[in-house]
Amino acid sequence: MNTCPKCETLLEPWEITCHSCLTTILTEAPLSVSDIAPAKPEMEEAYRSWLTEGREAIKNGQLEEAANCLREAVKRSRALDDALKKELAARQSLAEALERLNKLPEAADQYRIIAQETDEQTLKEHWLKKSQDLVASSSSLPYDLLFQKEEFRPLKDEEIKVVPLYCSGCKRLLAEAEVYGLRKGLTSSVRCWCGQEARPLAKQDAKHSRALQEARGGTPGSSMRARAIQLASKELPDGRKKSTAALLALFLGFAGGHKFYLGETIAGFIYLLWFWTLIPFLISLYEAIMLFEMSQVTFNMTYNIELVLSQIEPEEKLIPKMDVFSMEVSEPDWQDNLEEAQKET
Repeated sequence: MNTCPKCETLLEPWEITCHSCLTTILTEAPLSVSDIAPAKPEMEEAYRSWLTEGREAIKNGQLEEAANCLREAVKRSRALDDALKKELAARQSLAEALERLNKLPEAADQYRIIAQETDEQTLKEHWLKKSQDLVASSSSLPYDLLFQKEEFRPLKDEEIKVVPLYCSGCKRLLAEAEVYGLRKGLTSSVRCWCGQEARPLAKQDAKHSRALQEARGGTPGSSMRARAIQLASKELPDGRKKSTAALLALFLGFAGGHKFYLGETIAGFIYLLWFWTLIPFLISLYEAIMLFEMSQVTFNMTYNIELVLSQIEPEEKLIPKMDVFSMEVSEPDWQDNLEEAQKET
């Protein structure tokens, strides 16, 4: 077994992060997964451990931790005896944690899966009603988009840049760093740490539909987000320049020149106070490299965010206003009109 270089904790061969101190384990050779499946008693113990830890976390109010533990319990339930029953038990607790976290679409999705797998009609209707109530209270997705059958399918060309991508082998959700080349059109396949190298899959679920809807500008605020990203993707004439900040960090970073330029005055004075040591010099070299490699969008959204937001019109201004008129109808003063008619006659 491998050991963590920092805390010397024993690690499993498949672990890429120490479960004790969370240190990333760097390996030159690609990680390999053993062909020998764990014994069922070990899987049963792991399932019980994750389920118990998740439910305890819910009681203690640690809802994010509870959701993560219960997701692990759902994964491990599928290889056990009476898998469906154990999976539904874990999903029910997971839905509770997500609901308390106010992640209503995800909680509704869990209740929908429970309803699909439940045979008893009364319980099925109960879980569907629960799911429908959560969807009705959340405006992020229409009901018909959220409640659809989950399935992995081949990835379409128009989905590459926007939807979550999954490994075609182990069905793991791929990190954005792993799919960067594919999204940019630099590669045609992605290599997962399970050893599979192929074109990723898309998963037809709520997350997939939400990503497509946001890309098309179908959710509230998505047009403003798209406008902000569009503005931040190019150099702003009146804003701070990424190249200037990087050069200042490279040549005057020991005195905090880049910090003063970026508006981080306190950090600049700290650099200036300790310029006679090598510490600000070494830190500024690292920050210069990070600034050179930083994307234009990230730089502008970090250091020119006020300028970006000032160039975006609020959504209500984008909607043409209609003239407002009064619908009040006043009754004619028929008595005055009658008197005037009698005078005329």
